[in-house]
Amino acid sequence: MTPAGKGQPGRRVQYAALPYRVRGDNEVEVRLITSRETRRWVLPKGWPIKGLSPARAAARETYEEAGLLGTVAREAIGMYTYEKRIGLRSILCDVLVYPLRVKRHLKKWPERSQRFGFWFTIESAAAAVQEPELSALILSFGDQMAKKFAEKAAAAARSKAAGADKAQTAVPEAPVPEAAPAAPAKAGKRKAPPTEPEAAARKKGKSGKGGNGNGPEAATGGPKDPAAQDPAATDPAGKTGAAGDVAARETAPEAAAAKRAVHLVDGR
Repeated sequence: MTPAGKGQPGRRVQYAALPYRVRGDNEVEVRLITSRETRRWVLPKGWPIKGLSPARAAARETYEEAGLLGTVAREAIGMYTYEKRIGLRSILCDVLVYPLRVKRHLKKWPERSQRFGFWFTIESAAAAVQEPELSALILSFGDQMAKKFAEKAAAAARSKAAGADKAQTAVPEAPVPEAAPAAPAKAGKRKAPPTEPEAAARKKGKSGKGGNGNGPEAATGGPKDPAAQDPAATDPAGKTGAAGDVAARETAPEAAAAKRAVHLVDGR
């Protein structure tokens, strides 16, 4: 395994950046530039710079060759090998690649007049470069980003669902309205409404006062007085009726004689 920041033994090492941006639909695009001599599509890259880490050196080359500023990853995502021409000879170079998320594209940069740049999709960028290892590395980076966005979307969906469940459990149920309490009963018993016969009797009693037999007593079957219902109660001797009249006529002479005798005695 190649140590971080180092290539294979006996080869020169360069550091390259993989400039990318993310569109609103989560589509990742890669920025490629042309080389100065062969005009082929390449990544911004360069030799190690004293005092700078490999990642910072790759970011510096991205500024000088492509005019891009952004955030560079600390760890390389891979390495590819290409043949670099130096004068009349060529050497093999191992290039460590560091992703750089572009935040700003400058209007002026040191090598603006020497290179041309263009934004590619992951698939088109992989097809545009000539090095097979670099092409595979770009496709792998696209897969990693797609997986990252998918996991992020799934986490957001789970969080949203959990928030909805929590909101449902937090909302109290609407209270069931209680029935209105019954009005307290008034003291005493309510009078029942009069029946039809009683109402008729009362009406007749109001119109026939004076003992004409149409009053309440007549309507209800006569007076309540026991004496009126039973003649014997006021006439124990049974002198009422026809038999009573006969007895009265029989005793009348005797009473008159007794009265005369009393007067005679007092006249002495």
